[in-house]
Amino acid sequence: MTHKASDKIQDLHNFGEFGGVNPSISDSSTYTFVSAKTMFDTFEGNTEGCYLYSRHSSPSNLYLGEALAALEGTETANVTASGMGAITAVILELCNSNDHIVSSRTIYGGTYAFMKNFLKKFNISTSFVDTTKLDVVEQAITPKTKMIYCEAVSNPLLEIADIKGLAALAKKYNIPLVVDNTFSPLSIAPANLGADIVIHSLTKFINGTSDCVAGVICGTKDFCLALKDVNSGAGMLLGSTLDSLRASSILKNMRTLHIRMKKHSENAFYLAQQFEKDGLRVVYPGLTSHAGNATMK
Repeated sequence: MTHKASDKIQDLHNFGEFGGVNPSISDSSTYTFVSAKTMFDTFEGNTEGCYLYSRHSSPSNLYLGEALAALEGTETANVTASGMGAITAVILELCNSNDHIVSSRTIYGGTYAFMKNFLKKFNISTSFVDTTKLDVVEQAITPKTKMIYCEAVSNPLLEIADIKGLAALAKKYNIPLVVDNTFSPLSIAPANLGADIVIHSLTKFINGTSDCVAGVICGTKDFCLALKDVNSGAGMLLGSTLDSLRASSILKNMRTLHIRMKKHSENAFYLAQQFEKDGLRVVYPGLTSHAGNATMK
């Protein structure tokens, strides 16, 4: 049975190899193989625990990835240099020329532009639909559809995806459900609700201090290893590598995530209630006036 994200918040802390409160920072662009066999295994794709080049992975990025996998309840996670670095790698790993995507119509502007404009170069098409309506999503699925994509809480319209319903559809048609959970870490656990891949822009709530851009892909070991494959992995070959120093900084900031998310939510709920009392039109899923209030609960 998979755990809820909040059940293992205490496991997000990584201690250093020598008893340090923080793990060591791997400030290295490349790594030395003591054994020739280790190099062979790495190039053959057996990369677990092996380091080749920091674009591939680094110990500091691994520590952060492990914490984020614990946060989302997935087997593992790969970190990237931006949220878009995570999103584009996932899409190009799953889709080939002439493939099709079913996506929410209310998504982050960069994601929308990538799907609508950039993917045309590869003849990859996207149907943008209302993912709160499962019948509409199902009607959009074709034999060429390679994924369903949505945001748990959409940016910026705050629509709430029915992740359980979308996951059931994805399984029915044997395609992955990819969920961007940037707006709702610790509030929603998409993997626990059936999502196959969970993405974050770490730039927002998870880092929390407006001093960096970063991203993460949380999923199975097989998928995350495929992304890092030196011969064909989209994560490896597109080159969206998070710097080790920044990974270490984000990992430390994660210690206060549960406190910050609770306070963000309290503040937002208070403001939403007061604005609504003043007669303003308010779109906030914590209010009963929001169409996604029941789904959010």
